[in-house]
Amino acid sequence: MPANQPFQVANLRIEKPSVGHNGYVGFEHRTEVLPKGWNKFQSRALDSDIFVEHDLGIKVRDGCTLYCDVFRPHKYPTQVPAIVCWSPFGKNHNGIGMMKKIRWGVGVPDGCLSGLERFEGPDPAEYCPQGFAIVNVDARGAGHSDGDIVIMGTQEGEDGHDVIEALAGMDWCNGKVGLAGNSHLGIVQWFIAATQPPSLKAIAPWEACGDLYREQFVRGGAWDNGLFDLITKQVIRGHNGLEDFREMYRRCQTMNPYWADKRADIKKISIPTYVVASYSTFVHTMGSVRGWLDVQTDEKWLRWDPYQE
Repeated sequence: MPANQPFQVANLRIEKPSVGHNGYVGFEHRTEVLPKGWNKFQSRALDSDIFVEHDLGIKVRDGCTLYCDVFRPHKYPTQVPAIVCWSPFGKNHNGIGMMKKIRWGVGVPDGCLSGLERFEGPDPAEYCPQGFAIVNVDARGAGHSDGDIVIMGTQEGEDGHDVIEALAGMDWCNGKVGLAGNSHLGIVQWFIAATQPPSLKAIAPWEACGDLYREQFVRGGAWDNGLFDLITKQVIRGHNGLEDFREMYRRCQTMNPYWADKRADIKKISIPTYVVASYSTFVHTMGSVRGWLDVQTDEKWLRWDPYQE
């Protein structure tokens, strides 16, 4: 948490990453080329070669190093833009693995995903052949990234800002970076984009609330942390701690500086924005619509559908 924040944050201890859990394969900075036809997960085969850099470390302003996996077109004739996907859920935790745990596979037909996508993020198999790099970042404290895990707020905004600018300066990137993803990967976009990174050119928050107190944990005035408790136990892994929302609510049940920091200042965003929303998600509906209304640009779109995420 930034040093100038006027509150002390309670932390939970969390489990460390273990090989085999949610796709985790260990920690090693390395590169490889996945050839056309690669189909490890017996689902969607690659249409072209993809160059992968695993566990690339990027240092942010307070000295912490955050780790990411970069997927980009192999031997592409030009530099490419990067699409950043940001969460604490583990950069190897893919959509295929998660959907198998949910009834009817959340309606996604077999063969649609390659298994390279992170949970709730875009698939490199779809975007790399079109000339984009996909960058899956383990947020602060997640996996092997330094620090304690924070969820949204000033800290995540600053971290995202620094990572975007670092990626924009890499020799394979054309200096243009976007953000994309669903739910958590969408919410964090509001906070990162509000810091106005010069190299961030567009965002695509799909189902993204913008106020954790009013729209998620204390929606309608009643505390509900059930979903996040489940995610904490089954998904989130790291070597340090995770901020303890339940304890922070016990300390103060009304809006205070801590909870105010969990509301994104969306009116600071003025870049092209593609929002997906629906009436059935409850957590994300209000923030998605408010976000579309509040971004300060005419280049904004709202896609509305009747399905949950």
